[in-house]
Amino acid sequence: MMTLLANTMNSRSGGYITRRLHVPQGVWSQGGAKLTNVPEKVRVVEVLCSALEEMQQSSVEFFGAGSVCSGLALGIGSVGRKEAEAWVSKLDEFSSICDSVVANFGKKLGVGEGFVSKKSGVTSWGGKLTRQFDKFTNGKNLDSPAAYVAGLGRLFAHAQLLDEHSKALLSQSVAPIYTAFPADLRTAAEVKLKRASEFFASVVLTFVIRDLAQLLDKYAKKCEKWLAE
Repeated sequence: MMTLLANTMNSRSGGYITRRLHVPQGVWSQGGAKLTNVPEKVRVVEVLCSALEEMQQSSVEFFGAGSVCSGLALGIGSVGRKEAEAWVSKLDEFSSICDSVVANFGKKLGVGEGFVSKKSGVTSWGGKLTRQFDKFTNGKNLDSPAAYVAGLGRLFAHAQLLDEHSKALLSQSVAPIYTAFPADLRTAAEVKLKRASEFFASVVLTFVIRDLAQLLDKYAKKCEKWLAE
C-alpha cells in the first residue's frame, strides 16, 4: 500500500491504489484542503524517516549493500551471533520509537489505540524523541501540507527496507542472511518486524488514508465545479 501511495505522488499520471480507485498526482498538491494536525504529522514523519535511515545504514553495515532477499548482499558470509544481536537491537530500538510516537501523538491523531504495550519502555524514549522532533523540524514550516506530502514520500520509500527484511525472513525459503541467525534471534527479529508492520498499518496508514479521503473529496468537488463551468 505504501508503494502504491508513493506512486500516486511521484508519477505525473498518478496511480491506482485499488483496482477501481485511481488517485491523480494533483490530489496531493491541491490548495484549499484543510488537513488536521499537520504539524504533528510532519514531526512524526520526520522522526520515522530519520530512524529508518539509521536502520538502512545498520543493514548495510551488518549484511552488506546488496539485496537481503536475493542473497546477493555482500556480507552474508560474516553474519554471526554478534551481527544478529546488533540487528535485533536496532529493530527493538525502532519498536520503542514507534511506541513513543503513539504515546505522544496517537491520541491527538486518533490512531494506535491499544498498540503500545506496558513494557515498551516509552518513558525512557520520551526525552530522546522530543529532542529528535526539535532537531529534525527546527526551522521548517510544520503547517505546510507540501512538507507533509514530501515527508510521506520519503517515509514510504524508506519503509521498503522493513518490507525487504520481512520478505527475507518470512518467505517459505528463508533468505541466506536469516538462515545464518541463531534460532532465538531469528524469532526475535520476526516478532519485531511484524510489530513494525502493525505500526505502519494501524498508525501511519490510518491517518494517511483519512487525509487522502479528505483530499479526494475536495478534488472531486473541484472537478464537479469545473465540469459545471
